[in-house]
Amino acid sequence: MRGIEHTLNPRKILRQFLVGVGGSAGVLVLIVLSLFRREGRVVFAVPAPQYLLLAVLLLICGWSCDALRVTVTARIWRKRIRFRDGLTVVLSGYFLSGITPANTGGNVAEIYVLTKSRLSLGEATSLTLVGGALYSLSLVVLFLLFSLLQKEPIPSRIFQITSYLLGLYAILIGILAAFLKFPAPLVALSGKVGTFLASRFPRLAPTGQEIPTLVSNFLLDLREKLLIFLRNPHYLGWNISMYCLHFLCLFGTTYFILLALAETRLSWPSTIHLQVPLFFALRFTPVPGASGVAELSFASLFKPFLEGGKVSLLVFFWRLLTYYGALGAGSIAFFRTLAR
Repeated sequence: MRGIEHTLNPRKILRQFLVGVGGSAGVLVLIVLSLFRREGRVVFAVPAPQYLLLAVLLLICGWSCDALRVTVTARIWRKRIRFRDGLTVVLSGYFLSGITPANTGGNVAEIYVLTKSRLSLGEATSLTLVGGALYSLSLVVLFLLFSLLQKEPIPSRIFQITSYLLGLYAILIGILAAFLKFPAPLVALSGKVGTFLASRFPRLAPTGQEIPTLVSNFLLDLREKLLIFLRNPHYLGWNISMYCLHFLCLFGTTYFILLALAETRLSWPSTIHLQVPLFFALRFTPVPGASGVAELSFASLFKPFLEGGKVSLLVFFWRLLTYYGALGAGSIAFFRTLAR
C-alpha cells in the first residue's frame, strides 16, 4: 500500500490532470475546427436540447450500474461497502484511466479506493483483475448479440482482431495463473531485487529485506481471493450483466445526442452496434485519453451516416459528456479519497 500511495501523489496527479485536460481540450478544438472546414458551413445549434438532458441521465445510470457491480461483488468476501463508495471506486477509475496511457492508471485508482473501503489488497486486486477481464468479454458479448439482432455478418477483420485480443488475454491469464500456482520464482526474484536495493541504497535495507515476504503474502492472498470467484461463478455472471447494462447506457448516450441534433436515421441498436468495436480497440490502444485518437475514430465511424455538419457537433457533445463529465466527477471523488 505504501507503494500505491507514493504513486498516487496528489500534486503529481493534479499536474497530470491539468496537462491532460488542457491537451485534450486543445486537441478537441483542433479536431472540431478541422471537421468544420471539411463539412463547410456549420450552424452550431441543437434543435432538441431536451435530449441532451436525457443523455446526461443515461450516462449517470451507466456509472450507477458499474458502481452497483462493485458493491455487490464485494460481498463475495463478506465485505459490505456502500453504494456511495462503489461509485467513488468506479469514478476514480474513470478519472485516472482518462489521463494515463491504455487506461493503466484506472486499475491503480480502483485498488487504492477499494482498500480504503475496508477490502484487503488481495481482495481489491482480484476484484479489479476479474473486472478488467470481464469488461472486455462483455464488449464481445454485446457485439455478438447485436450482430445477431441486426442480422449482420461479422466482418472478418473485426473477428480476427477480437480473436487475437482474446488469445492475448488467455496468455496473460495463463502467466498470472502460473505465478499464483508456483510463486517461488517470483518470490526469489523479488528477493534479489531487495538485496540489490539494500546494497546500493543502505537506507532501503530494511525495506529490501521485507520485499520477498510482502510479495509471497500478496500472491497467496490474491490466489485465495481469485479462487473464491471460481467457486462462485454467479458473481462472474453478475459482473458481465452489469457491464453490459453499463455499456448500453454509455452507448445510448450517443443515440440521445443524435436525437438532440435532430438526426434520426440511426436506430438505437445500430448506434450501439457501431460503437462496441471502437471501444474494444480503444481499450488496448497505448495512448492517453487526451491524444485525439478517440475523437478521430469516433468521427470517422459516424461520418458516413450524418450530413449537414453534424459530425463535428456529435464529436463535441459526445466528448464533453463521456470524457470531461467522467473526468470532472472522477476527480472530485478521487481527490476526496486521497484527502481522507
